[in-house]
Amino acid sequence: MKKAAQFTSTLDLQFRKKLVKCCILSTALYGVETGTLRAVDQKQLESFEVWCWRRMEKISWTDHVRIEEVLLRDKEQRNILHEISKRKANWIGRILRRNCFLLTYLLTYSMEQSPS
Repeated sequence: MKKAAQFTSTLDLQFRKKLVKCCILSTALYGVETGTLRAVDQKQLESFEVWCWRRMEKISWTDHVRIEEVLLRDKEQRNILHEISKRKANWIGRILRRNCFLLTYLLTYSMEQSPS
């Protein structure tokens, strides 16, 4: 399937939304849980998310449609940063569960360093 067809074809709206969430946003967020996001990165990710929804609805930026209106048309919310925080929490949990030695070391080190 061509890139343009994913966004603007005559496919069902629900199917196009699933394509965006499954293929495009998941690819854009690959490995994001291991790094640090600066404010600039967060802004760019939010802009990319809105761009995807605009592209899916065939809304040009020259139409001067507000972001809230675009999200309302798609019945979506801005959730890319929430998804990143969920992924980070899951990643930290997996690391700590896998490496119990690290967890016990961190806990004992913090207890030794705390003022009595």
